[in-house]
Amino acid sequence: MSLQLDPSQALIRRPGADPAQSRPRLVGDRRRATLWSVLVGWLILWAVVSAYHGLYSWHYFRTGGSALLDPSSHGGLHVFAAHPELQMGPLTLLVSALVVAVVGSAGSGWVGAALMLMLGLLDLWFLWQAGAAHAERTDRPDRTVVGPRAHDGPPGRVVALAGAFMLPVWSVVAVHYGHLDDVLAMSLVCAGLLQATRGRSWSALVLLALATAAKPWALPMMLIAWGGREGRLRRAVVGIVAVALPWLVFVIADPRTLSVGSFTIHTEVDSVLRVLGATDPTTPPWDRPAQLLLGVLIAWLCARYGRIGWIPLAVMATRLVLDPGTYLYYTSSLALAAVAADLVGRRGARVPWLTIAVTAWFVVDLVLKLQLRFALAGLYRSAFLLTLLGIVAATPVRLALRARSEPGPTA
Repeated sequence: MSLQLDPSQALIRRPGADPAQSRPRLVGDRRRATLWSVLVGWLILWAVVSAYHGLYSWHYFRTGGSALLDPSSHGGLHVFAAHPELQMGPLTLLVSALVVAVVGSAGSGWVGAALMLMLGLLDLWFLWQAGAAHAERTDRPDRTVVGPRAHDGPPGRVVALAGAFMLPVWSVVAVHYGHLDDVLAMSLVCAGLLQATRGRSWSALVLLALATAAKPWALPMMLIAWGGREGRLRRAVVGIVAVALPWLVFVIADPRTLSVGSFTIHTEVDSVLRVLGATDPTTPPWDRPAQLLLGVLIAWLCARYGRIGWIPLAVMATRLVLDPGTYLYYTSSLALAAVAADLVGRRGARVPWLTIAVTAWFVVDLVLKLQLRFALAGLYRSAFLLTLLGIVAATPVRLALRARSEPGPTA
């Protein structure tokens, strides 16, 4: 059965419409249902595989959620000061507390895993819709898109292929590690990207600010809401306030909250930093500022040339290049960002090559780690990520220059 679908197909009967004309929509609706059924089953399969020694990091979120509900001097608004190891944002802390409060500490992990798996599927749908909306606005930039046109979206087979490669990697962050902060941040980024492609810069700004409140490394993603020149300064001011406000509540309650930013982790042997010669045993003091500045620079480059679909991949590639850690779940966010680039950034792409490449790197990296060949894993990691970062940085400029060189329509 063909899975070449259109994201906006729906069974809608207009008054006076020929019943024969509604049949293709009915067929498309059934094919779309088949597509999502297959992807759900595929994700469940990999969730079962990832459940072995699963929820490795969920104790951080269980601890943070329980502490936020504790009014003592070690909890409540003092939680970040008392637990600087909780490297998550206030929004993630709040969601963790809600999960713990509703289902209890013991069962919170598997409920959280189910939530994170569902968000992975929802993210794929967000990006499918965003690809269609971006294509529509590229054709007619003066139009605010309410719903994408049927023929403009990425084909269903491309979405299916991207999901088939991305979802197994997504199960690692959702089930094996249980990193709620990364999942929330990327899901809000995907939702913000959808709003931005529909010309709704303000709602995109709110969603992206929430993403930063879930995980601070999402800050450069705010440039997805770059939008038109009109109102850009107001959006920038509102964005800064929206990002700072959730943290300000904790800082006012306990100024020691600021110590969270100085928390360091071990510089792994297979990290790009170590391959490039960094000898610091823990996070170098220049690393986090460099990570932020480089992410902002490349994200701005993408936004400047109207290639907002590339921004998630730019930010995530920058993060992985300059991060001292090499946890496998980092690649889950990179894989989802690659889907965004394939479906939104690479208009008309017939094969999601970026998603396939990231997944292939994940498999090789996993095999090398299992063989304890960390030095070789570091070399491979450096070569792949630096190449990917170069592609991401060069593509917006190349596409913009090519568009400028093309002759305009003649009368």
